[in-house]
Amino acid sequence: MPDLILIVNPHSANGSTGRRWPAIEDKLRSLLPPFDVAFTERVGHATAIAREAAGRYGCVALVGGDGTVNEVANGLIADDRPLRSDLALGVICRGTGSDFIRTLGIPRDLEGAAERLAMGQMREIDVGKIRFRSPDGSEAVRYFLNEADIGMGAVVCDRVNRSSKRLGGRLSFLRAILITTLTYRGHLVTLSLDGAPAQQMLLGNAWFANGQYSGGGIRMAPRARLDDGLLDVVCMGDMSRLQKVFSFRKLRSGAFVDLPQVTYRTARRIEAESAATVGISTEGEVIGTLPATFELIGERLKVIA
Repeated sequence: MPDLILIVNPHSANGSTGRRWPAIEDKLRSLLPPFDVAFTERVGHATAIAREAAGRYGCVALVGGDGTVNEVANGLIADDRPLRSDLALGVICRGTGSDFIRTLGIPRDLEGAAERLAMGQMREIDVGKIRFRSPDGSEAVRYFLNEADIGMGAVVCDRVNRSSKRLGGRLSFLRAILITTLTYRGHLVTLSLDGAPAQQMLLGNAWFANGQYSGGGIRMAPRARLDDGLLDVVCMGDMSRLQKVFSFRKLRSGAFVDLPQVTYRTARRIEAESAATVGISTEGEVIGTLPATFELIGERLKVIA
């Protein structure tokens, strides 16, 4: 039996993964060791496939976007630890944002990503955990590898996911960010980092970052490292429209973190709450609302990069 399985999201890359799968599979068969294939059929299906595959394969890889990365990771982790210490995650990214692979340095093109999966080195990376309020009002838990955010970012993700994405990843996110930047009004949010006294601020957006990128290539946490045992906490205060337009020009480079309205800290655990309804997104998907805690679990996940 092959030691590798590919979990394929046929709807990724605006549906082109499914339409082009025969050609994609032929190319992957020529570059990778023998592998099995499983296709996702609905939201959350990748988590169920990964959970079952973790007992039979040494490497569980995915062909899809950041949302699929998140679903697969949640299938490989339970009770704050990977299901197996020798289990590895592989990524062939075909998504709108493709942000997780940017920090890892995994190529976006099919051939480069496949070669990295076949020949890359094993890395151990930190794993984030969110405890939050789900849409039905119950408490829920979600793990993440790249980033989570609250505020404007959740609105951006919702806007992108409701669009056709025909503009491609970068332009789809830039359009959504520009519209949201000009229309979103901040909310009072209370944050406590590592048990320190809580501080209240009028918040536009906050990123809790393990990786450096989100939103289709925005360098939201330029000092973040995937294995330093810390989340980078980047808070953007509420701004005037003119200030928002000015900061928009600095988003992709990461230079916006030097603006006076932005604070940049690190923490292992963050508690966030608000009297308002403030959305939470992680890895391109809206998952729920505050109150929430964001933290790193004690064990790392192996990733081929």
